[in-house]
Amino acid sequence: MATYYIDNQTGKNENDGLSPETARKDYTDITLVAGDTVLFKRGSFYRDKLYAVGYVSYGAYGEGEKPTFCASTDVSDPADWVAIGKENVWKCVKPILGDVGNIVFNDGECTATFRWNLEDLSSEGDFYDGQCATGDRASLKTADTDFYLYSVGNPGDKYSHIEAISYNKRHLVSATDGMSFDGLHFMNSGVHGIQGKGDNITVRNCDFENIGGCAWSRELEIRFGNGFEIWDHGDNILVENCTFKNVYDSCVTHQGPGDKTRTAKNFICRGCTFDTYGMAAFEYRDKLPINSEFTDNVCLNAGCGFAMLGEELPRKSEIWPQPMGHHIFMWRIPEASDGGNLTIKNNYFGAAPVGAAIYSIISPEAEAQVQLDNNKYTKNDILLNRWGGENYNDLDEYKAATGQDKDSIYV
Repeated sequence: MATYYIDNQTGKNENDGLSPETARKDYTDITLVAGDTVLFKRGSFYRDKLYAVGYVSYGAYGEGEKPTFCASTDVSDPADWVAIGKENVWKCVKPILGDVGNIVFNDGECTATFRWNLEDLSSEGDFYDGQCATGDRASLKTADTDFYLYSVGNPGDKYSHIEAISYNKRHLVSATDGMSFDGLHFMNSGVHGIQGKGDNITVRNCDFENIGGCAWSRELEIRFGNGFEIWDHGDNILVENCTFKNVYDSCVTHQGPGDKTRTAKNFICRGCTFDTYGMAAFEYRDKLPINSEFTDNVCLNAGCGFAMLGEELPRKSEIWPQPMGHHIFMWRIPEASDGGNLTIKNNYFGAAPVGAAIYSIISPEAEAQVQLDNNKYTKNDILLNRWGGENYNDLDEYKAATGQDKDSIYV
């Protein structure tokens, strides 16, 4: 087992990488074995995904900002844009991999509005990509872009900085067995942050920012993208002390191909801060997990941010016209899991202005395997929780009717 130090600014590939003083510049050509660790120098910035392999740990060393892996394209130069003859509509001429699903202006402003048709561009920040919903086919494109932005004046002059977030490589990390990530920053992915399937995966002290927004279905006008998604199977998963900011769909989720999904065991999400997401902080789907928990988390601004821009609420989704934008969203779980047990406790549930803190549309048998308690709720006059097929606006009424959250309070 070895620890490799990577410094993409001053490291040298002829170095062995076994100390900070002999850091390597590149990490992708190192032959890694199970138990190895790869540490990136703090302050590093990679405009690429993290090419991680199983049973290897990835982290940071030194001082400064967390190493950043960023999948967007810088289109800040006025030369990146040309007028097309339609008033205030500009076409991007810089090559971009994949269709664009989100834009970040200036210093982190996710204020652009996605439109499904070019003719709908009519206000500052409206954008459209003619290849939306083409998925992997568009991500292989390297030639002409089909990305348009409404701007009064050349966008490169109007904004100090522009990042186009596209389908690109679909995710910033492809997850598999035995991976560990600590102290890294994942940003500007058009679909997912970390996504894949596998057991024994730890994500600790990591930041996820500006994730998702690319089109999933043009016909249904649905977009997608999750911060950390475990697909199909995942045992012994830990997401701890992480932050999620501006996620189109769900910050954390386990899901899969319906009844073929394998029930997750020991899926723990604790001590995280979730802020501004379109679907949920945690989305439980397809199978209720076993011996799993969502505890000691802070959940803020569900159903807010770029995921709602340009939408006629409730936002388009697979459950439309039911509301979308919850802290905890449980759905497509038609039955109890053998040994299923999910604990949701000691969390703070802040504003969810268009949804609920807890929104459950799963079977009563599956709901019986969920325990909620010691949570702190923000009052919401529209909808506090949905449980047992009923909507509740009042915490005391909900507690009395369901037996859940007996020691939970309003704050």
